[in-house]
Amino acid sequence: MSISATDAGAMLLAFLAGRFPYHSEAQWRDLIVAGRVSNNGRAVSPNDVLSPDDCLQYLPLPVDEPAIDDRVGVLYDSPELIVLNKSGNLPCHPAGCFFNHTLWALLKTHERESLPEPLRQLAAIEQPHFVNRLDRETSGVVMVAKESRAAKRYAKALQRLQSRKRYLVMVEGQFPDSLSADGWLSADAQSRVRKKRRFTPAPPPDDARAETAHTDFCCLLRGQGLSLLSAELFTGRTHQIRATLASVGYPVVGDKLYGVDDEIYLRFIADELHEDDRQRLRLPRQALHAWTISLDGPPGPQEFRAPMPEDMRQLIIAANMAPVQGAGAGNEADELFLAGGSALS
Repeated sequence: MSISATDAGAMLLAFLAGRFPYHSEAQWRDLIVAGRVSNNGRAVSPNDVLSPDDCLQYLPLPVDEPAIDDRVGVLYDSPELIVLNKSGNLPCHPAGCFFNHTLWALLKTHERESLPEPLRQLAAIEQPHFVNRLDRETSGVVMVAKESRAAKRYAKALQRLQSRKRYLVMVEGQFPDSLSADGWLSADAQSRVRKKRRFTPAPPPDDARAETAHTDFCCLLRGQGLSLLSAELFTGRTHQIRATLASVGYPVVGDKLYGVDDEIYLRFIADELHEDDRQRLRLPRQALHAWTISLDGPPGPQEFRAPMPEDMRQLIIAANMAPVQGAGAGNEADELFLAGGSALS
C-alpha cells in the first residue's frame, strides 16, 4: 500500500498496529523482524519513520485453508443457470485465505466423486458466474450462471424494479413491528475496525464515499430477547443489512463484525475468541439467510426460496419465539416452518 501525506511521519510499527489490528503490536514487530514487511522493496525496522509515497509490502505467512461446511441444496437447475441453497460457512468466491474451500471451486472441479451430494451429481461448470454473492457466513439463495451471457441477463433482471430480494435475520432485542431504513452507509470512523460501516438517515458530511441504502424490515417472530425479521433490499450495498441493524440498535445474532462489541471481532481474527464471546454471540455464524429472490428473468417471472436453516430454527425454538400479529407477519412466520424447498444435504 502507498503511504499518504496524512500517514507520513508515523513510525512503521505504530502505523501497522493501528491501521491493521488483525495483528497485535507484538505480532507486527515479529513480522517486521522476520522480514515479512518491506518498504519500497527494502528491509525495514519497527521504528522506521514513514514518508509520503512510501510503498509498504506485507507477505503473510502461509496458512492452511480453514474448514468449511460444503453442504448445499439445489433449488433450480437449467442449461444456463443453477440456483443453490448454501450453508452458513461457505465462501462463494476465492478471497483471503480461501481458494479451494469455496463454492466457486466446488462447482469448477472435475473430481466430482470427492464432493458431497447433490454437487456430486452435477456436471462441472468451467467458469461459474455468481449473479448474486453472499458472505461466507450468510446462508441461502445463490444464483450461478453457467456462461457469461446468461450472467449478464440475470444480473440485469435483478436490477429491475420488479425484482425482490428478501432475507431472514435474527437480531438482539425486541424489534418494532416494522421499520423502513432509508439513508446512507459510510465508514464507521468510531470503530477500530477499518472495514466497518455505519448507517445514518442523513448523508455524513465527512465522507464523500457514502452510499445511499434502503432496507425495509418486518418483524415476524419475537421471543426471549430476540426477534426474527424479514429484510427486503432496495439497494445492494456491502454489509447493508448488518450495518443498518447495528446502527439502529439491533445487532445481528452471531455477527462478530457488527455485533455487541468490536473487541470480539478483533479477538476472532486473532483466533483468540473466549468462551464468554461465543456465549454472547449465541451462534458460531451470523444469523442472516438469503430467503427469497423474485425476478422477471429471461424465461419469465421466477421465484427462488431457500428454507430456513436448522441453526436459526433451533434458536427460534430455544428462545420460545412467537409470531407477531398484524401486517401479514403472522402468515409469513407460519410459512417459514411449512415451506418446501431444498434443504442442505
